[in-house]
Amino acid sequence: MLKGLTGGYDASAMAGALLLVTDHFRLTTTQQGSLYAATATGWIVGALLGSKLVNALGRRATLIWLALLYVAATALTVTSETLVWLDSSRFVQGTMMGVAIVAMPIFIAESASTRARGRIAVLYQVATSLGCAMGYLCGYLLAGGGQWRLMLVIPGVLALASTAPLIRLPETDRWRQLQQDRRADSTAGASRRLGVLRTMLSSRYRALTVFVVTLGFFVQATGVNAIVFFSPRIFQRMGYTDSFGLLVLPGFVQLAGAAAAFVCALTIDRFGRRLVLLTGTALMGLGHALMVLMFATDSPEVVGFLGLIVFIIGFNSGFGAVVWIFAAEGFPDHLRGAGASVMLLTNLTTNLFIAQFFLDLLNAVGGMLTFLILLTITTLAWLFVHFLAPETKGRSLDEVQSYWEGGRRWPATGDMPDARIRPSTRA
Repeated sequence: MLKGLTGGYDASAMAGALLLVTDHFRLTTTQQGSLYAATATGWIVGALLGSKLVNALGRRATLIWLALLYVAATALTVTSETLVWLDSSRFVQGTMMGVAIVAMPIFIAESASTRARGRIAVLYQVATSLGCAMGYLCGYLLAGGGQWRLMLVIPGVLALASTAPLIRLPETDRWRQLQQDRRADSTAGASRRLGVLRTMLSSRYRALTVFVVTLGFFVQATGVNAIVFFSPRIFQRMGYTDSFGLLVLPGFVQLAGAAAAFVCALTIDRFGRRLVLLTGTALMGLGHALMVLMFATDSPEVVGFLGLIVFIIGFNSGFGAVVWIFAAEGFPDHLRGAGASVMLLTNLTTNLFIAQFFLDLLNAVGGMLTFLILLTITTLAWLFVHFLAPETKGRSLDEVQSYWEGGRRWPATGDMPDARIRPSTRA
């Protein structure tokens, strides 16, 4: 939970601080975007490093070390005196968060039981949404005194606190087994390291690789981080002008998302991943439609406020809660880290473009066309999920892997090889 709080606060901390940082450094719109683009670039680098680190150091050890390095990067952020300094330190923070985005779903997938795996992954999203809300609300409380540096130090404190429970937790059995397999067959291990991408694009794993890469694109292209990063600017465009409207109302939006993710955590194992994902994506589209309606008809600001709430509820009960499970469940042990990294590479590259150019797009074409574009992308995302997303509810990791390896067909019970169902590796 503390990891989720840290990630969520990190994502929204600059949104509250941006109003003050813009005046402090006299930033243009493009320079404001660079503060998010620097972090997004770091996320990409972290995602690329993540698969190697979680395999080499272990899932638990990676999470501990990145938390400590994140604290050091936070110290650089809060002492920034120039925009270059601030961008550079935010890049380092983003790199640590990128590694965490790879490592955390893998750690959850390999540590939790089959029955609880989906619920625990969704609770991580609950914590992330609460962290986003904390970022906005703390920004509101500190804005009056101009304390943007204090706003940015809080995620470092959360990251440090997250190391305590991790120290007491064991490393996952599947990672230990992976190390034993590599020591027993060093030649095969070297071959895997040299040919991971080739293996992921082979006929055995190509369908899963394309599926998770496309999902990674839709997670960001539908606009979630545009709303998280730039909510105060969107609320300004809607007509809000005071600190309560620019910082507290975005916090309420994130609290609504946290509540939706919590409800999803309680129900996902009853209704399944696929239905939850389809319902959530439909709500995301409805939220965008309300935003288009508000800007197109000059409706009251509350219509836009409700649109953002509906969107974030849909995202946190669908894409945000479930999408990461697919990459963690589908790939075998030696490809799981690489699978998460490949998915995140597309996700975070899309996020980089949104971080840098969303404000420019909003200023250039206005709110109606901006959210109409997002509505169109969200509709395509729903169709993609409807036709291609499998239901993995109640399935073991071995069964899910066999589904993708077998050409998107679920194996019969007797078809599961005994060698793949080791007691030490059952989720």
